[in-house]
Amino acid sequence: MANTGQPNSGGSQYFITVVPTPWLNGGYSAFGHITLGSEIVEEISEVPTDANDKPLIDVVIDSIRIMTPQLDDFLPEEDTLYINAGEPIGFALICNDEGVTYSWYVDDELQQATGFSFDLTLTVNDWHEVKGVVSNDNYDLPKLWWIFITGGSGINNDVVSNRTVLYQNIPNPFNPETNIKFYLKDAGFVSLEVFNLKGQFIKTLVNSDLPVGEYSFIWNGKDQNGNQVASGIYLYNLRTKNISEKKKAILLK
Repeated sequence: MANTGQPNSGGSQYFITVVPTPWLNGGYSAFGHITLGSEIVEEISEVPTDANDKPLIDVVIDSIRIMTPQLDDFLPEEDTLYINAGEPIGFALICNDEGVTYSWYVDDELQQATGFSFDLTLTVNDWHEVKGVVSNDNYDLPKLWWIFITGGSGINNDVVSNRTVLYQNIPNPFNPETNIKFYLKDAGFVSLEVFNLKGQFIKTLVNSDLPVGEYSFIWNGKDQNGNQVASGIYLYNLRTKNISEKKKAILLK
């Protein structure tokens, strides 16, 4: 998105780049990428131009179509995941549009799951690709990919030895309870709380001083008063003296 060179000055003019542009890094907002029609972009980039880079052939937009469905949220937030072989892992695409369908692929193989969430457990130590697709009668949009590596790499040990880590809850989606784990690099005060998407407090799972180590806590889908909360997406927030980190969990009934 073009700007005047000053902070917060982005306007309505935007650019689609067809080659790497490292000189733009850090100075301009990038807010999207081409999902369909990249060949059109390539054709536009090859139109002859004059000495001032003005196209010799007019390039115009003669129609615009707003394409649905729109993705409202997704899980996991990370695009590369490291898990132990045999551990279940959950994926979800959240779309509030009506009349959409969901498809899930593992290593390009279509799965039987047709809901917005997808649970997977693999026992083979290898890397895998999971793809989720939201579709309506006209389009397959959007498509999301996750790459995850199961076991055998020792990557988790390397990660937790260097920093405090909040892991994705397992199972996710869950019913009736889920396991929330974190690794604490430095001893000290720790708070682990659950909120809804409006930021309203739901429950405190941890609120105390803890030594260095890995911890696991169960959330049973109930609030601070012991009442069962409704199905939906919830945030669990880990706070220490050095970090504040959030992840999302899906409660299904």
